[in-house]
Formats: sequence, C-alpha cells, structure tokens
Amino acid sequence: MEIIVILLMVGVGIAIAVTQSNKRKLAEAWKEAASRLQIHHNAGDFLTKPELSGTVKGCRVKITIRTKNQGGGSKKFTRYEINYPEALRFGLSLTEQTAFSSFKRFLGAQDIEVGDPSFDEFMVVRSNDSAKVKGFLNPARRLYVRRMLSLYPGLEITDSWIKWDSKGVDCEPTSLVSNVKRMVDFAVNITADAGDRHEEMVESAGTDVSRKRPGDDLEAVFTVRDLNETPTHLVVDSIPAAPEPVAIEVGETATEPATAAVSGMVDQDIEEPVKTDSVTPNAAGEHQEEQTDLSPPNGLDVRDVCHDLFGTGKISYQIDQTFEQNYEGLEVNWSGKLTRVSSYPFDLVFGNDPGTKAEFEISEIDGDSIGSHTVKAVVQFPPDAHEALRPRTGETMTFAGTLLKCDSFTRVLFLGCGRV
Repeated sequence: MEIIVILLMVGVGIAIAVTQSNKRKLAEAWKEAASRLQIHHNAGDFLTKPELSGTVKGCRVKITIRTKNQGGGSKKFTRYEINYPEALRFGLSLTEQTAFSSFKRFLGAQDIEVGDPSFDEFMVVRSNDSAKVKGFLNPARRLYVRRMLSLYPGLEITDSWIKWDSKGVDCEPTSLVSNVKRMVDFAVNITADAGDRHEEMVESAGTDVSRKRPGDDLEAVFTVRDLNETPTHLVVDSIPAAPEPVAIEVGETATEPATAAVSGMVDQDIEEPVKTDSVTPNAAGEHQEEQTDLSPPNGLDVRDVCHDLFGTGKISYQIDQTFEQNYEGLEVNWSGKLTRVSSYPFDLVFGNDPGTKAEFEISEIDGDSIGSHTVKAVVQFPPDAHEALRPRTGETMTFAGTLLKCDSFTRVLFLGCGRV
C-alpha cells in the first residue's frame, strides 16, 4: 500500500513538473512574439489564461487559449482574433461550406450566391444587403478569401473581425508572428476601399482583374538585406495559387507541357523555358556533373530580384506585373538555405507529373513593427532527387532553375527544372 502511495506521489510530482515546464516555455514564446509584434503579453495565473493583445497596423489583435469539447473529450485551441480598422457595416459573414450547409439552406438559412460557381460552392455568404455584398466580393477579393481559407481552414470572416482557431497551443514565436502578420494584412486589405480605383488600376495595367489582390492600394515599404539565419515559416503547399501552363523538364527528359487551371478565371500561355544541360542529384547523394556551366547568361542577382519585386513598395498587382514582364521564364543560378524537401504526386504549379520540390530561404526583407519577411524559392526537381536532397536540409546550397511564378501574397518564387 505504501509503495502505491509513493508511486502516486511521484507521478503527481512529475506531472506538476512537466506542467510547469510547459507553462514556462509557453510564457517565453508568447513574450517573444509580443515583443516582436509590439503588443501586450499577459502571462495569466491560476484563474486566468495567457493572452496577447494590442494593436497592429490599426487592427486590434487578441490571441487566447480556448478549450472545446470534441469527441467526448476536451481539446485546446489557440484563437486568433483580428478586428478591422473600420467595420464594413453590411452584416457580412463568410464561412466554409460544410456537410450541414445544404440542410441549413433547406431550413431557410441564408446563403447569398455571388455568381461564381467555384466560390458559391465553397463559401456560405450572409449579409443584410445582398446587392452590396455581391459588389464587395469582386474576383480579386474572392481569390483572396479562397487563399486565406486554404491557409487557415475554418477561418470566420465577418464585416468587423476575423477569427481562427488553431488546433493545440501555438508556442512557436515565429509561427505566432507570421499568423498575426498575415491575418492583419488580410484584415487591412479586404476592407480597403478598392471600388472604382481598383478597376482603374486594373485597366491601366492592361491585365485581367482576376490577377489582382483586394486592397492593392495599401502599400508596404521594405528594404532588402542578405539572408540571415532566422527562419520565417510560411505555408506554401496548400495555397491554391494561379499556376501557369509550363513545360516541365524532369531529369534529362522533357515531358509534355502540364496545364493547370488559373484560378478558374485566367488562362494565359507562356513560352516554354529554354532547355539546358542539367546537373541532378542521384539516389546516392552524389552529383552527376556535366561539362556545361549552370550559371545563367543573364546573371540575375537574387538580392536585386527580391529587392525589385518585394523591396520597393510595390503593391500586389505591380509585383505580379513586374515578374511577368522582367523575370518569368528566365534561368537563374542562386544560393539559399535548404529548409524543406518533399515529394508530390502532382502540383498546382509544377503540373500533373510526380516530382520533388525543395524550399530555400533566399533573402530577407526588413519590414515594419511586425518583423521581417523571408523570401523563399520553391524549386522543382525529379522524383529521385528526394533521397539526395533530404539529408542536406539546413545546408546553404547553390541551385539553378527556370523562374515560373511569383506569389506576391506569400513572397515565394517558384522555379522549374531545378538543378544543384
């Protein structure tokens, strides 16, 4: 009996120690995030939970820990709540379609259709002014909303705030800062008064409206410096970006051009990338070296390109336009820190054939009070390159490839026909 009591006491002691250790780690992480965001950190106590709160770019930000009953038990969530600088005031509510949405409509629940089948099937739209909400949800905003929902499933959007519950307790400062930054940007941009000015910008640019982002009149001023060792996590795999038709070259064999849908709105052909001799990693991790120099003839410097695209105060559609006019289809030879390697059976940017994609940190942009932004390159490699590249994660490597796409929303450049 005494042994059982002793074991119980030891178990309770270990549980208390682990709990206290987790609380300290959480407090340190949230304190660092609060410092980087320049908002207030309340560590909480036995009666209250920790909280981050303050104002970022005119938006009221609040991060808390919530507990929900799910599946017969309770689970913790990290709730992000961002209040707009100014409310829209037409009762907007945007949520994802669920299995119960059709049943709710059958019972008379409101669901306004905006005339875009891909959006109407994806979102439940409510408002006290159907005409106004249809005008508000133009193609640019619809694309922006779809992208945010792909990054943050379950995101709730109203005409005064957005909320998102992240499963578990977020205790990574970089993740907290990145999520707040992206949501604040969305809150500011989605409520920006685009109106006629947005149409004028589209018209003057001579480009389809579907390629623009809402609130493109909001400019951010940044300067570019060399990449440092501090990573910023961005989600790139799930972004339903608007891919272009491209010719994919796997290893030394060129495949047929792979065409993907361009946001359901735009279909634009691009020239087939110039075929070059390649050096691809083999399964043993050795490099099959060719006699051909991989350095591109244009000699584009990674810092110059990143500065031109992201560091000169350009707004989203200007970044897209600059990339298409000056860089799309060009060969580059850059260096960066390899942060992630993954295989894919198909990809929205790289096409329907299987392959490997490697993520490199290539430059970093100093921003405003909410911290810096890491520019990344996602490079396509043949399927068998995965085994060779994976062990080299964390190394700074030189790679070459063809510039295919620029995602101005996440500051990611996509390169096809990758070689190292």
